[in-house]
Formats: sequence, C-alpha cells, structure tokens
Amino acid sequence: MRYAKFLLAITLLFPVLAFAQLIPAEGFVFDQSSGLPVSQSKVTIYDDMLKTPLASQQTGPDGKYSLMVPKVERYTIKAEKSTFFDAALVVNSFDSLLKNDIALSRKPGYVFDITIFDKAFEHNPINTLRDCKVEIYNNTTHEQELAIEQMPKSTFNFSFAEGNHYTVLVRKQGYLNRRVEVYVNVNGCILGIDGMGIKEPDLVPLMTHGNEIGYFLGTIDLDSIQIGKRFQINNIYYDFDKWAIRPEAANTLDKLAVFLKDNAGIQVELGSHTDARGSDDYNLSLSEKRAKSAVNYLTTVQGIAENSITSKGYGETQLINQCEDGADCSEQDHQKNRRTEIKIIGYDPANDPLWRRSLKEIIEDKNLYRKIIQQEKSTRPVSK
Repeated sequence: MRYAKFLLAITLLFPVLAFAQLIPAEGFVFDQSSGLPVSQSKVTIYDDMLKTPLASQQTGPDGKYSLMVPKVERYTIKAEKSTFFDAALVVNSFDSLLKNDIALSRKPGYVFDITIFDKAFEHNPINTLRDCKVEIYNNTTHEQELAIEQMPKSTFNFSFAEGNHYTVLVRKQGYLNRRVEVYVNVNGCILGIDGMGIKEPDLVPLMTHGNEIGYFLGTIDLDSIQIGKRFQINNIYYDFDKWAIRPEAANTLDKLAVFLKDNAGIQVELGSHTDARGSDDYNLSLSEKRAKSAVNYLTTVQGIAENSITSKGYGETQLINQCEDGADCSEQDHQKNRRTEIKIIGYDPANDPLWRRSLKEIIEDKNLYRKIIQQEKSTRPVSK
C-alpha cells in the first residue's frame, strides 16, 4: 500500500518536476522596415501548441526582452503591438538559452520621432527641453494613448495608426502649451499635421510601401511666456471700411480660441493694425472697432473669459515696414501692416487652471473651460 501511494505521488508530481527547470529566453524586437527597436511590444512565450502561455513581458526602450521559462521541447514566441502585425516564431529547445530576435511588419501608419525645443533657440540643437508633460489623445477611438507627467528626456516617439485623428499636447511650466493635430489617412488626406514642423531632409527618404508607412523626424517648439511678447494672427481680414467678422476670419479666431483655452493662465491683448493710407484718426477708429469685434466674437461665441482678453486699436502707429504716408509701396507691403496681433499682458505662474486636467478631460468635456472660469469667479475675493 505504501509503495502504491508513493507511485501515485510521483505520478502527480511529475508534471511539476518536468516544468521545474527554468531556462532564460531573451531577444530583440525590431521594425522590419527600419531596423529600429520596437518598445512596449508584448512578447509571450507559449508551448508549441499555443495553448499555454509560459511567460510574458513588454520590451523596453531598446526593444529587448529577457525572461525565464520552463523547459519544454518546443516553443512559440509571439510578439505583438497595436500598430504592427503580430509575428510568431516556433523554436526548439536545444540548450539552456533561448535567444531569438523578432521582426515586426508595420501596419499602415507613421512613426514620429519628436524632439522638443525652446523656440528661442530653435536653431541650436543643444537647447532642448526636458521634463515636459506629454499627452496624446486618439479622437477616433476616444482613448488617451500616451500620458507622461514629466518626461526626463527631450525626445519621444509614437506610432500614429492609419484612419485616426490624434491630438498631441505638450506642456511645461513657464511655457505656452502647444497643441498639435495629426490626421493619418482621414477624409482622403494621407497625412495631415497642424502645428508641428517637419525636418525636410528626413521626410521623403523614409516613406515606404506606397507612402502608407513612414518614419519622420519632427520638432515641437515651445514659446516661453514673457510679458510683452507678441504673436501675429494671420488670415483675419475685413471688408473695406468694415469690422464685421468674415467666415474665414471666424475660422482663424476659432483656432485662436483653442490656443487661449489651452493657455488659460495668461492674459492677452488683441491688437488691430492698419496700413498708412487714410487719415490717422480714421485708421485709429477703424482698428479699434475691428479689435473689439474680434474680442467680442471670442468672448460671446467661443466663451473666452472676458477678464483674460482685452482689445486695442493701434491704427497706423506701429508700421512694421517703410510704407508710411506717401510712400510708393505694393499692395503686398501694405498688407503686412494690416495685421492682428496677440500680446501677452499678464501671467500668473501659480495659476494654470488646466494644468491638473488630462488631455482626455480637456477634449471630451466641451464645457470644461467655462466650468473652470465660473469656479474661479465664485472663489475670487470681492473687492470693496
């Protein structure tokens, strides 16, 4: 009886004993087109029948994986990542080390390798910005796909998949928040980018597979917040002797409203300028009406807080070229003086009401900006 019990115990324990020997498995997952490492790829090692997962791990920034697996006769090693087609290898266990590299074929889409610069030093690659908050939201799937609270490096890369519209938001204390829109084969546009510069030498040579797959080097430049800094707003035009907002001007002001909401901690002045033709008084009066009209659109239609934006008409007092009264200038030169500018006039570094809000919250809650403004009003001390 004792012998029979012993045999039964050995039989029950045999599978455990068979799997007790562990061997290391390691390798490298890389992009088949570029040869570059694929980080955050899920590597799973199964038995050869793909029934039992023996171990799993995500690759690091170098694309490498290293884990321990029970020793069996054959294995299936599978690598997967959402922007690549899955790949699998069937390997035999000949020795005490499994070492296999896996190539992944990219699905249609694009990889962006992005470097963040201080715009004041955009031509000097040494002046990159670290410790930025970086977020990426997929407007097509309504998912936040990247959220780095404080990125230790000035570079990051991300795979943008076909058929999706993404929003990238980069933030850093003391700098204007920067939003970038990326469209990958959306509404007939193979690739559309709004708000990010592409480094031209690296653009074309890295496109493959009929321009469905590409690898880009891009830059996102952040502007430091400085009182008095001006930004010209293009494409805000008015009919002759009028100040009503035209449809194309409304589109530009809508984009300006997004910028102002993303940077709710600053106060700005919207200034309107004219060329030198016409009398000084007439030009001053017309520019004041146009500036007020633009600000009124931003506050009433777009809900920009009234205490965060003011209007000012400058007329012809701040010409940016030599086209003064009586000067022989082309229409193009006169147009340069007929401009609209935003000037930073106030900034509270301790008060960015959207800083603690995620990009997902900012995009999905259409009334978030208004809610924050109302909350600030209710908590603001009443002056006596």
